[in-house]
Amino acid sequence: MRAGRINGVLTWHTDRLHRSPRELESYIDASEKHGVVTQTVKAGEIDLSTPSGRAVARTLGAWARYESEHKSDRITRKKLQLAQDGAFSGGPVPFGWRIIDGVPVIQETEAAEIRNAVRGFLAGRSIGFIVKDLNSRGIPTRRGQKWTSTAVRNMLMRPTNAGLSAYRGDIVGPSVFPAIITEDEWRAASSTLKNPSRLTQNGNKVRHLLAGLMLCGKCGSAMQTSSRSSKQGSVHYYKCKTTGGGHAFQTAAPVEEYVAGLVVAILSHPENAEGLTVRREADDAAELRQKAVTLRARLDEAANSFADGDITAKQMGIITAKVNKDLEVVEQQLATLRTGNILAGRSGSPEAVQSWWDGAGIEDRRAVIDALMTIYVDPVGTSAPRKFDPTRIRAVPKGQD
Repeated sequence: MRAGRINGVLTWHTDRLHRSPRELESYIDASEKHGVVTQTVKAGEIDLSTPSGRAVARTLGAWARYESEHKSDRITRKKLQLAQDGAFSGGPVPFGWRIIDGVPVIQETEAAEIRNAVRGFLAGRSIGFIVKDLNSRGIPTRRGQKWTSTAVRNMLMRPTNAGLSAYRGDIVGPSVFPAIITEDEWRAASSTLKNPSRLTQNGNKVRHLLAGLMLCGKCGSAMQTSSRSSKQGSVHYYKCKTTGGGHAFQTAAPVEEYVAGLVVAILSHPENAEGLTVRREADDAAELRQKAVTLRARLDEAANSFADGDITAKQMGIITAKVNKDLEVVEQQLATLRTGNILAGRSGSPEAVQSWWDGAGIEDRRAVIDALMTIYVDPVGTSAPRKFDPTRIRAVPKGQD
């Protein structure tokens, strides 16, 4: 229109052209400059070359803007109401459920994949591992596509998995969708995914068996991995990140082989592995869950006090910030707990355990190690021979570290 290449516009109604007064003024300027005629099916011709025509256009535009905002408000309130009722708001049915006669029902095959993904993630598996696992087994998304990191992340963080309904990121009540996992599992996974400390410059792919699991016997710091060249090629090793002398250093290969032998030996005797972590973590989780319940109740109490006029908006903000900070700490602590599921079915004969270990991925191996023990490496003595000394390795059962 501004270039003068057209002399007429045909539209169903003026609100199909624009719903913003600012856009309308630009349209009027272009029409007036080149004598462009606007014809509408519902409102007839709009002569923008006259004051009355422009007044009509502006009036229609104002009402169109009002109706657009009013409709948007209705939709927003409807979505909020649906979320508060826990109802299905339409669109594709989430992975893990089917709608039968208007009622959400768990689709057990898909639900098992959600449980496996969530519990595997809590046990130490990465997003990339879960993506590769689902795609390698031919498990499609609800839309029949391959899984991506974003799709898996969204699935793990979906409140519906725990039978909860959310609106704009806030939990507003129970959902009509039956829960597939527990609320604790969902909150732990969500908290872990939101925690920026889990992201590193190298991403979340684990390359070394004991990275972050093995601690310096002198200061207790997690040991870092590095490598150096030798005649035999690149040699990996673990070293304490604390600067200064007297801290632990250990070539990777012999200590990884030694720890693998310990794990196989422990799991080969079910009575040794039974309850090493489950009982302690169950007690810890119960205590943390109760703290979380108390903190959320405090938030509800503050909201009610504000609604009743007992506290000011500023006081409400201070209380909310403090309680949310405490709640975040509790949820991160819950996220660090292992459920013990990683040990289920791992024990057996030495041959069976060794076979499982040889075929397991590095993340499953790490999760088992983390569930069973905390490993310390004592520094090498100044006169010690340059060979692996297993007496420097202390594997402390979880619960006794």
